[in-house]
Amino acid sequence: MLKLDGEKQGELLEVTTEGTATEDDLHLFKEALKAKKLQEEPLNILFIFKNIEGNTPKALWEAFKVVVHLKSIKKSAIVADDTFMSLDQNKVIPGVEIERFSLEEVDEAREWLRK
Repeated sequence: MLKLDGEKQGELLEVTTEGTATEDDLHLFKEALKAKKLQEEPLNILFIFKNIEGNTPKALWEAFKVVVHLKSIKKSAIVADDTFMSLDQNKVIPGVEIERFSLEEVDEAREWLRK
């Protein structure tokens, strides 16, 4: 399941993923990212991951279509529970400043993105 918030100009784009990401979820994210790029660039994005179970095979294919839009991201905050794997923050998206926060720190993540 994917939920998007902040799609209007001037709002922080927030992407919440829970459970298994589907092809439709990734398509929705790609379209929101494209629309947000038309409003402002570079972008700051808040990702919230809860109870992650993985991706469907078709979702992985759709994820490759998102890659061309990632160069528009300046900063990304990742708010996640323990089901989200730890990551090397410097290698996720080259050139994007990334910080990781716990689910309890979502307000701090928003504040960091607005700086």
